Amino acid sequence: MKKNTQFEDETFANIDKDKPKEITYRPELSNVNPKAKIGKDCTLHSHIWISDGVKIWDRVRIQAFVFIPCGITIESDVFIGPGVIFTNDPKLSLNREKWAKTRIRRGAKIGAGAIINAGVTIGKQATIGAGAVVLSSVPKKETWVGVPAHKIWKA
Repeated sequence: MKKNTQFEDETFANIDKDKPKEITYRPELSNVNPKAKIGKDCTLHSHIWISDGVKIWDRVRIQAFVFIPCGITIESDVFIGPGVIFTNDPKLSLNREKWAKTRIRRGAKIGAGAIINAGVTIGKQATIGAGAVVLSSVPKKETWVGVPAHKIWKA
């Protein structure tokens, strides 16, 4: 168990240790980098790709065929539907130092096939509809849908 120094209130499990007790996933059907930090009680479905530098907090559910490159932080209690794609290079610079950080806040839900652009924040308990293309940050408790994604409802 490693203490995360960037987020003092969270503890992460190393993907290589304690897998049966803390993380449910099928390693033979996925590509999860051993340097990714994944919290307790997460469910990672098959055919997902998680890069180094990814931080996933506790109780996150990630469905099949999701792509998560480095620089993405997913807070606790988030649901990510099948086929969601996160990006991290807003200008296609190929220079890792210029890649943008993206944060998915606690309790957010992202529908199937959504694309999350580099550098955005999805607010606490926000909902992203299936197939949405999120180009800008989404405030907490709002529902966004469409291409480009736009607000349709606020709790």
